[in-house]
Amino acid sequence: MKPLLLFVLLFSPASVAHSPECVCIKDPHPSAEKVKAERHQAFDKATAIFAGKVVALDAYKVTFQLEKRWKGDSSSAEVVLSTGAKPFFEGGPPLPKECSYHFNLGEAYLVYTYGPVEKMEANICLTQPIKSAADDENGLDQIKPHVTITPKSQ
Repeated sequence: MKPLLLFVLLFSPASVAHSPECVCIKDPHPSAEKVKAERHQAFDKATAIFAGKVVALDAYKVTFQLEKRWKGDSSSAEVVLSTGAKPFFEGGPPLPKECSYHFNLGEAYLVYTYGPVEKMEANICLTQPIKSAADDENGLDQIKPHVTITPKSQ
């Protein structure tokens, strides 16, 4: 009986646990007050919030050329985020993090990050393509007006 139970626990779909950050539960019709309160809470918890274009992307990191910044390090016009991928074994291929946001090279996003600066990751529930982020940008500007980032000439 015990070997059967162990087999069921190891190989059943229920044993494939999804981390809590994989689940984005959103109210389909939130009030304006609720949206404002949730945006304030997200602002307070974020390590950095910015709008930027993906200029480099690999299995382990994504690099953004910033266009706007609401929160975060003001000394750089670029931000590098971790994808959360880890090698399966030393020198082996990267295993993607199950709950990471999937960016596309050359596209612009509004990004909320969390974690320590050297290992920041995108918040999958709040990050979105810039083309659909106008309301969020306006709401962030009400919390703290953005800083426009001027790329340094090369």
